Amino acid sequence: MSGASGVRQGLQCRSAFVANEYGVLREVAVCNPTYFEWAAENAIVAQAKLNGLYVDPSAAAAQHRELVDALQQAGAVCRFIEADPYLPMQTFARDSAVMTPWGLLINQMARPERRGEWVAVDRMASEYGFPIWKRITAAALEGGDIQVLRDGEALIGVNEVRTFAAAAEQLETWFKESGWNVRKVSVPAHFLHLDVLFSVLNDKVALCATDILEPADVDWLAERFELIPVSYRDVMKMGCNVTALGNDRVLSTRQHVEMNTRLRALGFKIYDPDIEQFVLEGGSTHCLTMPLRRDCPTQQASAKKT
Repeated sequence: MSGASGVRQGLQCRSAFVANEYGVLREVAVCNPTYFEWAAENAIVAQAKLNGLYVDPSAAAAQHRELVDALQQAGAVCRFIEADPYLPMQTFARDSAVMTPWGLLINQMARPERRGEWVAVDRMASEYGFPIWKRITAAALEGGDIQVLRDGEALIGVNEVRTFAAAAEQLETWFKESGWNVRKVSVPAHFLHLDVLFSVLNDKVALCATDILEPADVDWLAERFELIPVSYRDVMKMGCNVTALGNDRVLSTRQHVEMNTRLRALGFKIYDPDIEQFVLEGGSTHCLTMPLRRDCPTQQASAKKT
């Protein structure tokens, strides 16, 4: 697994929480799908229903347990966000908050049925002693559009549907106040979130929908990672939406057979729980997990660029 060709410099990371997308995952927030329902809002759900498929609560519960088991096998401690009967999409724990090097960023959700999700995150933070860093107030911004890429560098996806420019600029200001470089990436509204189109595997390699993202954004990413292209067809099956577990281990799903084979051939160890109920709704392991602590060793960080 070779690295990309961009200019790099050594940087010592001192974060106690999350300062990259690829360090060993030590602690992660998840939410049981107790009240899970498919949202009637995206093309993937619409296609599933056209094919005669509907949400199966018992299957969703069993599959989420399989996801949690895979995380625990990989050595991650799971912290459970309390499920709320009025929040059917709450199990997609990535979106309502994002852990940063300084504590939790509480987001503002775009969809009405998701706006209350921050309450349970607040309770979880209080219970386990996680500080709240900032709260988004300018407009909607969701965790699937934020990647704390590596120490000193962050990505924010913007599509004016789930994450709006005003909120992205608010977050960019806060990152820059801490000396971080921020890249705002244009995400076509059809795909909802950046993590459907780009996911980090380790400090050198990432999955990327190179034919969908803007060429300038792809070029920027290619300076920092060796990009494994993901086709539109695989993107729509959530093939790009995976979670790095650290040490070249990746949390994928059983639904991504071809992608898993490709990654194993590159030397990655793949954990592949069956989470079909969530893939059919338009989410996968990156959507279902909110990292709370990752290892942050001395690493090769990209030279800051604008």
